[in-house]
Amino acid sequence: MPQPHWQAADFDAAIALAGEAAVPTAFYDRFDSWDDPSRAWRGDPTFVHDLHRYAAAVTVVAGPQLPLAGGPRHPLALPYPPMVARRASPPAPAPARFDVQFAGALLDPGWAAPPLDTRDRRHRGHLVAQLRAAVSPDRLAIRAGRYWMEDESAQQALRARSLDEMDQSTIVFAPAGFGYLTIRHSDAWARGRVVLSEPVQQRVLVPEPERWEAGEVAVCYDPAADDLPQVVAEALGDPRRLASVARAGWEYGRRWTDPRVQARMLADALTQHHD
Repeated sequence: MPQPHWQAADFDAAIALAGEAAVPTAFYDRFDSWDDPSRAWRGDPTFVHDLHRYAAAVTVVAGPQLPLAGGPRHPLALPYPPMVARRASPPAPAPARFDVQFAGALLDPGWAAPPLDTRDRRHRGHLVAQLRAAVSPDRLAIRAGRYWMEDESAQQALRARSLDEMDQSTIVFAPAGFGYLTIRHSDAWARGRVVLSEPVQQRVLVPEPERWEAGEVAVCYDPAADDLPQVVAEALGDPRRLASVARAGWEYGRRWTDPRVQARMLADALTQHHD
C-alpha cells in the first residue's frame, strides 16, 4: 500500500511488481481525496500523479473516497470500517439525553463566508455554529478536539467519552473532513444512531447510492443551501422517520463496513476483473 513518504522511485518499483504479478492485484486507497490526497499530509503534489500511475497498474482500486468519474478502471466503493464495536442489533427507539452529538476537530469560521470545500475545518466550524444556534445547549453534545495530537492514553479516554455521548444521542453529526465519507459515518451506523451528513453520494462512490438519494440511510443537509438547522428541526419532529433511518443505517453499516465482508467483496472483484 502506498505510503505518504513514497517518492517516484517507490511507485516505479510497486508498479513493476504489479505488472509482474501472476495474480490480480488490488490497492486500498485510504487517503482522503482522489484528486488531492496531500490534503491529509501536505506532501509534494507530484504524489497525486504517482498515486494515479500506481492505481492504473493494479486490477482493482478500493476505498471510501473514489471519484464518481475519471477514477480507476475497476473501482470498488468500500467505506471505512468503524473504530467502535458494532451493536449486535440496533437499539430500540427510546428517549435520548442528547438530540445531536459531534466530536472532532473544527476551526472558527471567522467573519468570511464558509469555504466552498466542505472538508475545510472552517466550514465544519460554521456548521457547528449553526447547530449551537438551532438546538438547545442541554440537548447538544459537542466536543471539539484534535485526537491525533494526544498520546494514546488520552486518545482512549476521549474515544470512550465520545462513544458514551454517541450512545446517548439520537443523531450523530458526520460532516465532511477526512474525506466526504468518514469513519464517523461508520461509527454511527455501528451504534445504531442516525447519521446527519451532506449527500456524499454526489461527491464520491458509495454502495447503494440510491438509498442515499432516498434518505434511507442518513438524514442529509445541503451545504449549498445552508439548510442544516431546518433539516435538523424537521428530523427531530419526525420520530418515526428517525427510527427508520437508524435501523436502515445499522443494516447498511453491517452490510458494507464489516472488514470480513469487505475482504470477500474485494476477492470477488479481483476474480471478476482478472484479465
